[in-house]
Amino acid sequence: MARVTSGQRERTCRACGRKFEYPVRESQATRHHCEECVEVPPHIRKTLERLNTRITLLEYQLRQLGKKETPTS
Repeated sequence: MARVTSGQRERTCRACGRKFEYPVRESQATRHHCEECVEVPPHIRKTLERLNTRITLLEYQLRQLGKKETPTS
């Protein structure tokens, strides 16, 4: 990972999973949510976070199953 001297870092939004730079001057983004998801009401954002976490876990499990089924010649 490239070292960022300005303090900016690439983050992943907890609600949508999108990568974004934080902090960016005059951006509404927070440490945990991108600029678009910050505008979503908190109760909806919380649901999106749960769904995103579940989808990420299922994708990981599918990758693991795919590795187990691949024959090693």
